[in-house]
Amino acid sequence: MNALVAALARLRGELAANPRLRAGAWAVAAILAVYGLLVQSDRVEAAYVTYTADAERLTRARALLTRDDLPALLEAERERDSALAERFWQAETQGLAQAQLQAALGDIVGELEFRNPRIQSGAIIPVDYAPGLWRVQAQFNGIYEPGSELLALHALATHPKKIVVDRLDLRRRDRRMTLLVSAWFAGIGDAEPKER
Repeated sequence: MNALVAALARLRGELAANPRLRAGAWAVAAILAVYGLLVQSDRVEAAYVTYTADAERLTRARALLTRDDLPALLEAERERDSALAERFWQAETQGLAQAQLQAALGDIVGELEFRNPRIQSGAIIPVDYAPGLWRVQAQFNGIYEPGSELLALHALATHPKKIVVDRLDLRRRDRRMTLLVSAWFAGIGDAEPKER
């Protein structure tokens, strides 16, 4: 403790004796004070922005409570939800989902002029952002007659259930078409393998 008192006494003596040191100390103190004010200003501004956003959200929430058309909006949202749910495929198991997608793909390309058609099951991937939704893939290979590839794409695009073309490869020399499609299934049970 005595060493600290002695060091402070020496510093006080140096500051009293040397005007340049005194001016430098005041300049450092002023810089630190300005920096502290800037940091505090940033904190106050961030708090003000947060407060303003919360106040606007509260005002909107109060305005929503006074609306009379909420039941109509809720009914319209339910109708949109059911229309969207109709576009998803339904299956209870992974195998049933793959079979449904293969059957739909087979129906689409079966009516068209393809030689040596082959449909294979693909991956089944859970959708991270939508629990209970699974992406099921299938691949089609076949030799097409000119124009049948466009008819196949049109049939996929206008299918009542949503089928998305992930990849389309057309080789002109042997007129081979490779098509990778995905469909989204709801209702598949726990598709993860159970540990024994």
